[in-house]
Amino acid sequence: MMVSSFFGDYEHLMLRATTGRAAYHMSRGTFKTKDHIKPWQPLIFHHEDEGVFWYEASHQFIGVKPIQSDHHLTLKIINQSDFNRFEIITHAIKDEHVYGCGEQFAAFDLKGKKVNIWVSEHHTVKKLIKKFLREKLLGVNPNHHSSWKEQQTYYAQPTYLSSQKYLFHATCNSYQTYDFQALKTIHQFRSIPEDIHLFYDESFTDLLGHFTAFIGRQPKLPSWIHQGAIIASQGGTEALIKNIKNAQEHNIPLAGVWSQDWSGHLITAFGYQVYWNWQKNDELYPKLEEAIKWMNEQGIAFLGYINTFLKEDTPLYQEAKSLGYLVLNQQQDVYHIQSTTFQAGIVDLTHPKAYQWYKEVIKKEMIGIGMKGWMADFGEYLPTDAVIHQGHAEDVHNIWPVLWAKLNHEAVMESENSDELFFFVRAGYSGTQKYAPSLWAGDQHVDFSKEDGLPSAIISALSMSTIGVGVTHSDIGGYTTILHMKRSKELFIRWAEMNVFSPVFRCHEGNQPDKNVQFHHDEETLFHMSRLSQLFGLLAPYTKALLQEYYLKGYPVIRPLFFHHDEPWAYQESYAFMYGPDLLCYPVIKDHCRTMMVTLPKGSWIQLGTNLSLTEGIHEIATPLGLPIAFYPSDSQYKSLFESSMTLFNA
Repeated sequence: MMVSSFFGDYEHLMLRATTGRAAYHMSRGTFKTKDHIKPWQPLIFHHEDEGVFWYEASHQFIGVKPIQSDHHLTLKIINQSDFNRFEIITHAIKDEHVYGCGEQFAAFDLKGKKVNIWVSEHHTVKKLIKKFLREKLLGVNPNHHSSWKEQQTYYAQPTYLSSQKYLFHATCNSYQTYDFQALKTIHQFRSIPEDIHLFYDESFTDLLGHFTAFIGRQPKLPSWIHQGAIIASQGGTEALIKNIKNAQEHNIPLAGVWSQDWSGHLITAFGYQVYWNWQKNDELYPKLEEAIKWMNEQGIAFLGYINTFLKEDTPLYQEAKSLGYLVLNQQQDVYHIQSTTFQAGIVDLTHPKAYQWYKEVIKKEMIGIGMKGWMADFGEYLPTDAVIHQGHAEDVHNIWPVLWAKLNHEAVMESENSDELFFFVRAGYSGTQKYAPSLWAGDQHVDFSKEDGLPSAIISALSMSTIGVGVTHSDIGGYTTILHMKRSKELFIRWAEMNVFSPVFRCHEGNQPDKNVQFHHDEETLFHMSRLSQLFGLLAPYTKALLQEYYLKGYPVIRPLFFHHDEPWAYQESYAFMYGPDLLCYPVIKDHCRTMMVTLPKGSWIQLGTNLSLTEGIHEIATPLGLPIAFYPSDSQYKSLFESSMTLFNA
């Protein structure tokens, strides 16, 4: 990709600027916004001075200074104007494919779409109600997609990857919109960006390597992750021990147990929710520290949960409020957010003392009792009209989840045995990957819907891989259960099949555990969970090699097919992925599916678990329940490891 074909020459950049004032309305973390702006003014090249190309409009100047380095062009933007809105238009080609802009769920290829760069709650109440009514009246339609305008995302990032082998990234924290039209891309910013970056190379993996060297790579996962499954257990100490023994009796190798309700629970209209006060609940979890010690003796980690909020009137809320550590509203009172049927305050992450206080909560109340991992939830909910200790909320909103990930990371690094600790987040922005060992895909629905269910987790992982986030996973079985939706046995097993090919093999009971199939649902479920957990462990040498490659070179663990197979159809494949260079994975994404059509790239292939030999082209493959569908090259250096998986599936 020639840089000149993207920007044009520096004396003819297509730039515009204006001034504006945005309005935002937040409801449970989702946003509506409108920008009130004056007419756009073209920026006209004026003169060059010491390598800076100056553009002018209404006697105001914005400069562009190109800086070239290895596989990386930076356009440094120098603002000497009163403008607070900026636009740059770049060239594109009609048959180009574009991916990224953060985490996507409904579409992998963004060509022809307008994408907003703004951290938000992904699921909206409006969408949930629409889905319920539509499925009640018209029946379940897994292929339904809502209007693209309704799509929001937990993890936004002003970064996208092109099939033309370049990557665009903006150093800018404000709200942005990227419009990927046929022959041009329009980038609009609600501020003047600091820099525009263009990375390029002949290899997609090396291209991501250049970018992640610039933006940062994720911290290492602890070694115990690779031992097996992280099962979910709620309901107290007795249930925790019972679930561990059940797993052990059914030969399910365990890496850990995740008890998100370690701090207590609430029964709300939404279901079984965590009590947002980050101290162990002795009533629900009596003798928890003794149980954790017992688990550690068996090599099983205990994991918990925390988020950016404190439930109103809890002990930690009262302490934070008295110290002035909570985000305020315009009336200088605590800014309460609504979560289902209760309210909570937001810890002010821009307040140095509040930041340190919350970090100490993690170190004392979580790590201090023996916890080795946790979900660091939320990060999307900073309202733009809030009053924070430092800065303006609109300017800080997108980087709020970065501050949250950084706080958790520092709590880990300041603790003993930091290499044994990890956490995972769902919200993020540029810089989050420097701090979060793993991202998870958030609150998928417990169904096969392409927009919100199992298939959306594949698009999530693929889109994240194109913006430099190399270590991701999803909840086995999904999370969101409402009204008629509930997790079936088939969905749980199919999701587990898919997540064998991820660095973290973790379950979730969901928001209504009693309505969802769990790992111990029946003997068949336990059998499949045992076999899939063993396969996850068997693949550990390969997974560790992929992770090491990411940490050293920046190559994502889960990758689009076109990273390794330059075939036209591969650029349009949204529901298959490469697990490293050697495993081509085709998750089963339909209910009651017992055969499926797969397309294999050029070369000779062997099916994992069956040792069936295949050549390039389209094949009909049997998909019995419990068999992950994946293929490896016949000359793979990991052939003997992959062949050994057959012993699991012939047992």
